[in-house]
Amino acid sequence: MDHHARVLRLRRKLKGLDAILVTDPKNVRYLTGFTGSAGYVLIRPEGDLFITDFRYREQSSLEVTGMEVLIEARGMVDALGALLEGKKKKKIGIEPSMTFAQYSELKEAGLSPVSMDDAIERMRMLKDKDELLRIKEAVRRAEDAFGHIKPHIRVGRTERSIALRLERRMKELGSGETPFPIIVASGANSSKPHAGAGEKKLKKGDLVTIDWGAEADGYSSDMTRTFLLAGGKDMAKKKKIYATVKRANRAALKALKPGTGLKAIDAVARGLIRDKGYGEYFGHGLGHGVGLDVHEEPRLSPKGKGRAREGMVVTIEPGIYIPGVGGVRIEDMAFVTGKGKSVLTKLPVELEILG
Repeated sequence: MDHHARVLRLRRKLKGLDAILVTDPKNVRYLTGFTGSAGYVLIRPEGDLFITDFRYREQSSLEVTGMEVLIEARGMVDALGALLEGKKKKKIGIEPSMTFAQYSELKEAGLSPVSMDDAIERMRMLKDKDELLRIKEAVRRAEDAFGHIKPHIRVGRTERSIALRLERRMKELGSGETPFPIIVASGANSSKPHAGAGEKKLKKGDLVTIDWGAEADGYSSDMTRTFLLAGGKDMAKKKKIYATVKRANRAALKALKPGTGLKAIDAVARGLIRDKGYGEYFGHGLGHGVGLDVHEEPRLSPKGKGRAREGMVVTIEPGIYIPGVGGVRIEDMAFVTGKGKSVLTKLPVELEILG
């Protein structure tokens, strides 16, 4: 990956600042390739620094290129004070994700922190070809693992046992830590969008929603499929709910193209669900960006800002959740191309009734 080009783009924000401080681990990785847990980047007119401690001396020498690596024994604030010595105001750009405690330390040390307003997160919205390859690999690992464990989705199995099998298989295929806790929600639990995976046993007639993702070289995937177990009650109603969500998913994907407002794409799915009488049962946003974080910019929602742009990787995940009946969510990932989109997730979206 061209980390140097990313740093150069960020350097354009230096105007009026003595330095830019990057502390968020995902943003540090985006700019440098460093995968450790302790390190930060200081961008200055006179030169860029990657700063870490003794524990990461060897790792940083292997992973960080294009900037000087400084092994620092002092705390971050003391080190910054020394590195910015001679500056009058020591005006330093910081990320909004910085904690209030860190911000207060900088102020007490005589530095003047100024918010950078998600500048790096906006850069991360547009994926380059190397990032896209990693995301595609994360999708492949997730889908291959799911194909392996799908036969275990049956009456009598617990939600947790299915989640554990899925996580284990993804790791066997090369995935690191799962980007988020796997959701396996069955029956009444499926009406809770983030129900988790508990000890409940799957029963006949249950809607079973599974939301999972894998990892590849730091990049994530995120997808959801819902199944219906045969033999229960209200089957016609559950099939209708599923058909509505599937239609909303397909319609939103069709609307996803460069230049279309993110709010407008959300409205396509939301309007369709509302027109079928289920508007009150779809309360979350339609989708979000995926990359180094499984939930990142942009946001597709009624409050979404901006338009779809070439290079974005987003989820499309409409849902209907009815207490006492169950819930359905269908989530795909798509890459916005120059003319439209490429759907990255390949698993079928037709309703499967498992016996």
